[in-house]
Amino acid sequence: MTNSTLPALTRSGARVAPLSFAQERLWFIDATTPGSVTYNVPMLMNWRGRAEPEALRAALTAVVAKHEILRTTYQVRNGQPVQVVGDAEAAEAAEIEVIELGGVTEAGQRIRAEAEERAAKPFDLAAGPLLRCTVWRGAPSGDALLLVIHHIAVDGWSIAVLLEDLGKAYQDAIEGRPASLPGLDVQYADFAVWDRAAGADPELRQRVADRAADLLTVPGGVNLTGRRGRAGSPEGSVPGAQHTFTVPGPVVANLRELAKTLRATPYVLLFAAFQLVLRRWSGQPEFLVGTLAANRPHPDLEKLAGFFVNTVPLKCRSETDWTFAELCGHTRKEAFRSLTYQRIPFNQLTAEVAAAKGARVGLVDVGFALQNVPAPKPPAPELWTPPVQLPTGTAKFDLLLLLEEAQDEITGMVEFATDRHPGGMGRFVGDDFLAVLTKAVAEPGGTVRDLLAGIDDVDGRLAGWEPDPEDVEKEPEWPPAEVWRGEFTEEQRWAADLFVDVLPKVAKGDLTLTVADLVPETNFFSLSGHSLLAVHMLSEAQRRHGVWVPPADFLADPTVAGLGRLLAAGADAPAEKTGGAAPDPADRYPATSVQQRFWFLDRIAGLRSAYVLPMVIELRGAIDQDALRRAIQQVLGRHPALRSRFELDRKLRRLFYRTDSPPPEIMVSDGERWDDARLEARLAKVSWDGFDLATGPLARAEVITRKDRTLVVVSAHHIVNDGWSQQILSEQLAEAYRAEREGRPAELPAPVHPSQVDGSNSPAAASREERAAVRVSELDGAPTDVLLPYDRQRTNTQPTLGASRRVNLGEELTARLREVCGELGCTTFMATAALLASTLGGRSGQRDFLFAIPWVGRDAPESANAVGMFVNTLVLRVDSSGEPTWRELLGRVREASVSCYRNADVPFDAIASAVHPDRGLDRPPVTPVYLASADGVPSPAELSPGIEARYLPLRPLHVKYEFELTVTELADDLLLSASYLTDLFDEDTITDLLAALVTKAMNLTADPDAKANKGN
Repeated sequence: MTNSTLPALTRSGARVAPLSFAQERLWFIDATTPGSVTYNVPMLMNWRGRAEPEALRAALTAVVAKHEILRTTYQVRNGQPVQVVGDAEAAEAAEIEVIELGGVTEAGQRIRAEAEERAAKPFDLAAGPLLRCTVWRGAPSGDALLLVIHHIAVDGWSIAVLLEDLGKAYQDAIEGRPASLPGLDVQYADFAVWDRAAGADPELRQRVADRAADLLTVPGGVNLTGRRGRAGSPEGSVPGAQHTFTVPGPVVANLRELAKTLRATPYVLLFAAFQLVLRRWSGQPEFLVGTLAANRPHPDLEKLAGFFVNTVPLKCRSETDWTFAELCGHTRKEAFRSLTYQRIPFNQLTAEVAAAKGARVGLVDVGFALQNVPAPKPPAPELWTPPVQLPTGTAKFDLLLLLEEAQDEITGMVEFATDRHPGGMGRFVGDDFLAVLTKAVAEPGGTVRDLLAGIDDVDGRLAGWEPDPEDVEKEPEWPPAEVWRGEFTEEQRWAADLFVDVLPKVAKGDLTLTVADLVPETNFFSLSGHSLLAVHMLSEAQRRHGVWVPPADFLADPTVAGLGRLLAAGADAPAEKTGGAAPDPADRYPATSVQQRFWFLDRIAGLRSAYVLPMVIELRGAIDQDALRRAIQQVLGRHPALRSRFELDRKLRRLFYRTDSPPPEIMVSDGERWDDARLEARLAKVSWDGFDLATGPLARAEVITRKDRTLVVVSAHHIVNDGWSQQILSEQLAEAYRAEREGRPAELPAPVHPSQVDGSNSPAAASREERAAVRVSELDGAPTDVLLPYDRQRTNTQPTLGASRRVNLGEELTARLREVCGELGCTTFMATAALLASTLGGRSGQRDFLFAIPWVGRDAPESANAVGMFVNTLVLRVDSSGEPTWRELLGRVREASVSCYRNADVPFDAIASAVHPDRGLDRPPVTPVYLASADGVPSPAELSPGIEARYLPLRPLHVKYEFELTVTELADDLLLSASYLTDLFDEDTITDLLAALVTKAMNLTADPDAKANKGN
């Protein structure tokens, strides 16, 4: 197979591009049924004042200039349909039809009639334009505005985007200034290129086949009126009608309460109720229904107009003895499972099923959609009423239930094909849906049989109705499924392999992540990756391919394609110079900002133990004690950082260090006769005793031998040691032990001097002051304290003795949380930050938080094998003010996190001195809360077969912050671990706090569009 380039979702500026998969279906329908208005989107709005046509013309021109999709036409070139983006002149040619009504009587009726006439006028996709605008002026009730756009250019989400832009631009024009619309990072043509590339994975064919085989186990069409339908949604110009209704407020309230109880979303309950209506009308216990997915898989698409919607078939099944609650459980599982396949183009799936059946058949003829996309932000002042979508006299499905969720109500619209159903079908289905939903949410223990019995006699309502026989046997012509052949570029394949190898515990259901699950735009963090894991991956990339990718560069585009580009650029770059004088241990080197802070904290006796970093390893099995001691001596003695000593140059007011102190001391103690108390005391002393930073060395180790086990304690000051370094020491200790036993030299990488890794003089350092100012401005106004649920008051000096509690989310909740995070483009770590803010806010009323988070800080190529202190502390702002939904809150956290990571080298002290200049010693600066993530529970490297090794919990425990929360990614679970100061909190308080976090996670996964602070 030959390589083909799979571009990332980036701006290309292309004027000719392929159609997206979604567009291709609409283009095919238009090509086979010219003049069809089925996919016209007409919106009628009433002005709250008088319309100014010239200002509106200028505003519309600005909107068309911003969104290329509004000046795009569709043509056939070389036998393939393509989209052709019009130039700036196409934007300036935006025309408005102005109709002056004067003193016309019954102006409202005339506007409605003329609007419906224009709504049903077809578009020419090849010639364009695909947007029409009409203004009626002079009506007593106010002017009116009609926008008609072809669906190939917009979807429901786009309407909010376009109307918000139009309102802003109109207000600008009224006030005599140029339109001030924000720019777009990408355009729809860029998405179409990406969409095609995403479908070019050679593994896609198998995924399509697997899903098709799954769907073939269920009968396709829903036979609602005793006649064979079209076996697919009605493609082309099918006559249709609509019926609208409103779900009463008390029913909506019951619905939302029940959704929380069942740990499901309102979507699941609404869809379950609709299934029962379909079962009663069809008599079928199993069938397929098509649900409409927004299909905007990248954050840059959120403010983009275009047609993204994909139809996702769902399997529906119900048993008469199931309760409604049980039906909702089955529905929820199917809905979650179908998300795995929501990116498969509907046309490809349809063609695969048709091939399997040996006939041109569709998949679904009944559709369901719940619209809860963001409403357009009204311009200030509000210019017009919310848009009303006019009927076009056509139907997109044989039957479609479209629900729209607002603050306190749900509105519904039943659209149906009048050549398949009686004229009252919309009202019949709407009434039945309301009846079933009302009873089901009030009595979820009622059975399916009881709920079905509540629907009036279907046959009686169909009596005497006969369809027009003209189209009964007509079947749609489906386009052939086009599977694009291709594969990752070589560098993208490297990147994909790295993703899979460092994310082995990320699973979807029971399936381990494979390259087949990835596309070029797969985001590392949407697969529950985190910053520490990213650096592990980049270190592995350097080992395999000899290319170092700075973590900050990867974070700018943390995708398969993004990493592929960086690997390709690194492979093409000139080789770095090697050699040169090795660092002299007697020379002095400037300490980093972090080291300066730790040196200052070491001056405070009460905080000294908190900045020692120990690890206690328990070994069981036949241990060669002499080999173990020599191995520890070799490993600790070879790392320059551990031989550091620090001195303050008072004239320069700057801290320096040298690496010429003696090697760390290794003690061996016979603890055979020690009782438990003496052993605990010795472990505590070796672990937590302070170091003399002026003399060094800054590490020590002790081997304690017992009859049944051997304990190894390695402790170093945090000023020269971090979590990554501890893992290096553990791995090198194991290799050195094996080498000692086998009588060979240990295969260890060359030691790295800390000065070779320090990024103080890197090109990025020059811009740190400017970027620090940006970070400070982002934190402006946030409180520099968190109101925690203290059991006791703070003292004058911060204590350090702590304890820990932990809780698991469980497989089911973890799976749902990961799914929601994947959908919203954020990580579980970001979600945890939102959950913690909501939980703490529920106890204090605080709505704006600063949390300290770690950044691994290993940006230099040599850093992978360097022992030292490289971690920087970042400040994450979580602002939950203004009653955001979970979706909105996670979006805020994602945006804030990206800023943190992109400026990860800005020293913490530069932030702290600006936002918290009056800090004292009673608590940590800026915030008392620390939030971190981990990839799995750490374990020591294996010394040799037959020897069991594990880390022991640290007793006592010293902590640096008042409350520290770590979210640990396990294979099918998330572990939340809380460390806390025992001087301030009781164990029960922390246990309750963790339980509340779990409850918040349930609320988030049950309904991402619920208010995040509700119940607080």
